[in-house]
Amino acid sequence: RSMSVTVSASDAPIDTMGLLSKLDTDGAGAIVSFLGIVRSENEGEEVLSLEFEAWEEKLPEVLMQIGRQALEQNNLHSISITHRTGVVLPGEVIVCIFASSPHRAEAFAGCSWTIDELKRQAPIWKKENTKSGSFWIEGLG
Repeated sequence: RSMSVTVSASDAPIDTMGLLSKLDTDGAGAIVSFLGIVRSENEGEEVLSLEFEAWEEKLPEVLMQIGRQALEQNNLHSISITHRTGVVLPGEVIVCIFASSPHRAEAFAGCSWTIDELKRQAPIWKKENTKSGSFWIEGLG
C-alpha cells in the first residue's frame, strides 16, 4: 500500500478544496481535516492581521518529516499539510491539514498529532498586529 505525504507553504491564500481534491484517498474510509484560522479578537483586543515568518529553506523538510511520522504512527493512508506565510487576515486559513485513513479513529488521531507537532517543531514565527500595536508571539507558531 502506498502512503502519500504532500506539504506546501505559501504567502497566497490556501485553496482548501483544491488540496482536498488532490488528496490520495484510494483505499481510505475517512478523511479528517483541521483548519486553523485567524481570530478577529484575541484577549479582548481586535486583531488586524497575523504575520508569519518562516525559515523557508527548512520549513518543507520539517513538514515532510512530521507528515511521514504521522503516517507511520497513526496508520494513515495519506496526509496533506499546508501553512501560510506572510500577512494573514482575520477569517483566513493559516494552516490546513487533511489526514486520510481506512478508519476514522486513526484519521482523527493523526490530524490531532500533526497540528500539535507542527506547532512544536515548525520553524515559523508569528507577529500579531492589533490596534494598540504589533508584537511577536513567544515560541513557534
